[in-house]
Amino acid sequence: MKLKFLIILLAAILIPGMASAQTFYKLGYCNGKVASEGNLEVDGAVAIETAIRLNASDLQRFSGDVLAGVNAGLATKLNVLSLTAWVRESLDGENLADTVINLHSTQRPRTGWNVMEFKTPVAIETGKDYYVGYTVEQTKKSSVVSFVNGNSDHASFIKTPGSNWTDRKDLGVLSIEALISGDNLPKHDLQLTDASFNADYYLTGSMISLSYSVRNEGIERVSNYTLKVWTKENPETMYEKRISQTLNYGIERTNLQTLQFEGLEPGRKYTFMAALEKPDGFDDETPADNQREVCTIPVIDKIFTRTAILEEFTTEICSNCPAAAQTVHDMVEGLDADRQSRLAIVCHHAGYNTDMFTLPCDKEYLWFYNKYNSQGQIYTYAPGFMLNRVGESGMGYETPVFQNLPLSTFSEKVTRAQDVPALYSIEITGNHDKDNRKVEINVSGESILESLENPRITVYLVEDNVRPSTRPGQAGASTGFLHNHLTRAYNSTWGAPAEWTDRNYTYSCTLEYPEECDPDNMQVVAFISNLDTKNPVNCEIANGTKVNLPQLSASGIDNIGKNCAIDEKSANVYDLSGRCLGSYTGSLPAGIYILRDAHGNSSKILKSR
Repeated sequence: MKLKFLIILLAAILIPGMASAQTFYKLGYCNGKVASEGNLEVDGAVAIETAIRLNASDLQRFSGDVLAGVNAGLATKLNVLSLTAWVRESLDGENLADTVINLHSTQRPRTGWNVMEFKTPVAIETGKDYYVGYTVEQTKKSSVVSFVNGNSDHASFIKTPGSNWTDRKDLGVLSIEALISGDNLPKHDLQLTDASFNADYYLTGSMISLSYSVRNEGIERVSNYTLKVWTKENPETMYEKRISQTLNYGIERTNLQTLQFEGLEPGRKYTFMAALEKPDGFDDETPADNQREVCTIPVIDKIFTRTAILEEFTTEICSNCPAAAQTVHDMVEGLDADRQSRLAIVCHHAGYNTDMFTLPCDKEYLWFYNKYNSQGQIYTYAPGFMLNRVGESGMGYETPVFQNLPLSTFSEKVTRAQDVPALYSIEITGNHDKDNRKVEINVSGESILESLENPRITVYLVEDNVRPSTRPGQAGASTGFLHNHLTRAYNSTWGAPAEWTDRNYTYSCTLEYPEECDPDNMQVVAFISNLDTKNPVNCEIANGTKVNLPQLSASGIDNIGKNCAIDEKSANVYDLSGRCLGSYTGSLPAGIYILRDAHGNSSKILKSR
């Protein structure tokens, strides 16, 4: 009996205490985020005041509830002496309520969130605005205040010594939340905080991935909701799915959902919308923040396979370059036949001094390194590489140049680059005048989307199995080392403009290679890329191609037949030497011509009289 009585007595003591525990609703503009580093440094042992404004319209649904405290986010507690949370009716008004924590209190200031409860809450009056904020005292220079990404006219008020209150929304929004308690707290309230696609276009018949972030702003736990995605132009084209996901109050999750749409027309742009509905089957209490525009993107009906362009900076003076060349060789050998055919390599003899093989373009390409010493001189090295001239991350400066990589990492990097779909096609045809060491080259292709701001065509003649100028081999190399992918001729350092007809382009040039070259060991490499003379990471190669010089042919004449199906409206015209004469207009001077469609898939002979 005594044991049973004791259990009942303990229950009588514990249950009331449990029942009195408060659930605070956190209202602010920062979506529960606090910065790990402050972006506002204030000097001296001073006090800094910060605040957000909660408008009457924002607080209307909380009528009858109370402002019970402040959730104050600090980027760091370093050099913080005390932290005072408060509520006011104006920025310079009296505190309606406040609470203080310091280095000597039970609750001390901490990096991140500081949940600070008032002893006497403030009743929320209908039609009234409130300022919610904190005053932080620091002992010396510090970056205490937390701003996070966001944009609001009410969320970035700050006052530093010697200045008035200032709206610093240029820094973001403050990590401040009002703690609200009462009977009118939202129960079923989701917020769609972000939504984006993983591509800049939609390919008909394919899947596209939507990344979206959902935050539970209701105090009730959510276990499921409906995701909807549609276009403004065609709302009937709707993707809808019930998503099972547990979200406690204040929790935000980012999800990836794969979608497919029907009925979208290629060649048009569509504005995609996303929305969340029915958390656990209930109507959302604030539906205005459940919907957002994802993006406006074009719809296309095809893409092209990509040939990656690997450019190597190397010289005979570089003792580490032979090992890098071996890594490249081993990487290529490890690729299957298809991937080998879709990788073109060009070597520029610059980066670590120069040598007898250095061409003017090789030295000009040192601009891509984009790193300078204190004297304003460019800092370069070899071996160095560029892959499709795509910018590298984590370098501390903008550059497409990267250093040699382990074999497996190099292979993975190349295959990833090859797997990026291309929006431009490119093809090489032409003629080789072996007696005069001249190569007539025609480049043609099509643009599905005009993604290049300033498209240029670059053409190289490269040679394999070239003996180094030093004997018995390049510095640092074993006997028998040979240069491969050596640039022997080129059309233009930064590429040349093509001739465009609608989305089809053509370009022609003639290159002459040195007398000592072996044409049987040579390739023609061409690519279409962007040119931005002010930004080394905005010169990306959109697609490339290559052909062995002995196999260079005049527009694939062996595949031409009189009955080939071809769309003459999008065809290019070639003469029998392989020169591209432009797009077909329906009339030509007397002679025999080759019509080839813009995709390079079919051709036919045309006789004009």
